[in-house]
Amino acid sequence: MILAVDIGNTNVTCGVYDGEKWVHILRLPSTLNFWNQFSTLKEFDITECAISSVVPNLIQVYIESIRNLFQIDAHIITCQNSGVELLVETPQDVGIDRICNVIAAKEIVGTPAIVGDIGSATNYDVVDENGAFIGGAIAPGIKVAAHNLIEKAALLNETAFIVPKSAVGKNTKTNLQSGIMLGAIDVVDGMFTRIMDEMNWKSCNIIVTGGFGGLIAPHLKTKHNCLPHLTLDGIRIIYGKK
Repeated sequence: MILAVDIGNTNVTCGVYDGEKWVHILRLPSTLNFWNQFSTLKEFDITECAISSVVPNLIQVYIESIRNLFQIDAHIITCQNSGVELLVETPQDVGIDRICNVIAAKEIVGTPAIVGDIGSATNYDVVDENGAFIGGAIAPGIKVAAHNLIEKAALLNETAFIVPKSAVGKNTKTNLQSGIMLGAIDVVDGMFTRIMDEMNWKSCNIIVTGGFGGLIAPHLKTKHNCLPHLTLDGIRIIYGKK
């Protein structure tokens, strides 16, 4: 079994792949307080591991933890060993998670493609016809954008992140739900349309992923594929090509 580890700024997502499917997904906070939960993966017969990380300080910690738990050395994915062509001004600045999204988009749904990765940040990754990453956009994530507003309104955090039935709210809670969630949905739809127009693509493969992806995907007007494990798939695909 392969263990894919996606170290993000907010969460670390660990996926166990048995050669055909993801059999277990474990989400941890991006802190040093992870061992008790991480060690539960010992029940799986993990013989290989690959890591994608945008948090340099956590890489060595996870390398050592994986070595201690499974007696294997993890493969660290970089822009140099990913096999993804990066047609941008500074390839070394591209997040490894975005690189993994690009290879997974190419291999799973085909190109050209746009990936909307809706998590702690909202990334739009643009993949050309040849499978190269040609750029994109980064916006604040839904929670980040709403944080100050919710704090000032003194309302419970989670109630604001429900997609309401109506755009016209009748109380403060439903006003916030409309503005935050429906607003975010319209922004994502708008960005997909804007990028397609700019690229002059009559059609392309649209992918939605990330922590908030499953929540907003059913409400998008843009035809798309919702692939919640896209980054993990990219990790295992890159690892398989090394």
